[in-house]
Formats: sequence, structure tokens, C-alpha cells
Amino acid sequence: MMRGKIRITRTLVITVFVSTLLIEFVLLFMHGCYDGDGLRFNLREQTFSVEEGCVCGGGLNFSSEDAADKFSVIYNKNIHAFWYDSYNPSVLDINNLPACCRVVLHDDTLLLHRLPLLPNTAYNVYRMSGCRRVRTLTIVTDQQGKVVHYRKNNF
Repeated sequence: MMRGKIRITRTLVITVFVSTLLIEFVLLFMHGCYDGDGLRFNLREQTFSVEEGCVCGGGLNFSSEDAADKFSVIYNKNIHAFWYDSYNPSVLDINNLPACCRVVLHDDTLLLHRLPLLPNTAYNVYRMSGCRRVRTLTIVTDQQGKVVHYRKNNF
């Protein structure tokens, strides 16, 4: 009779443990697919920002309107490391790129300190994550390559 109670207790403990692991795995996956909310641009600060996530977590893709100039800003760590922490900046200064982000231009990964924005060019900016790719805004540069205008694309 004592062995039966031990067996039932052991089975119950194992079931609870496995169930807890399964629930944590599902919650972790759902959180891993969420790398922040939206994309905003601050003209005064010349920065992109997201809420509770990494700007370059899944990738920030730039394409000029004529598609002649294309590049991406990517998180240079593990592709699944999208979660917000001190190494994943929620603000991306276009003139002072963080060390955790790299620019991919013509299939070359570059360590640049500034985004390679061409003068007098309009760029469509997409923010890509593990879950979605959304065209979020368009930025326009002046003769010095500084962003002077942006607009949100609602499609």
C-alpha cells in the first residue's frame, strides 16, 4: 500500500513538472516572437525607437524608393535573441550605431558608426521580426544625408 502511494506521488510530481515546462516553453516562444511594438522616428534626436524591444532585433530594412539603394541593420548576436535587455537598444541613433547592431550592405556585414543614408533620398523602412514584416514608415534625407521628414505608412 505504501508503494502505491509513492508511485502515485511520483507520477503526480513528474506530471506537474512536465506540464510546467511545457507552459514555460509556450510562453517563452510567444515572448520570443514579440520583439517590441511599432517603429517611430524622432527628427530632433535623429533616432528610431520601439517600445519594449530591440530596434534591430529582427532587422530594420531600408530601400530607396527607386530600389537602387538597399541595406539592413541587424542584431549581430544569436538570431533568436530578440528580447529586450541592456544589449538590445530600444533606441537606434542613426549617427551613433550601437555595437550590437551591424549594417548589411551588398551582402557584406559592416561595422559602421552611422547609417549609410544617401543625400536627397527617400527610404522605405521596414521593421522585420520573427513574426512579421511590416512597412512602417518612409524617411527623406537632405543634401547632407540628415533625415528631414518622415511619414507613417498605414497599409
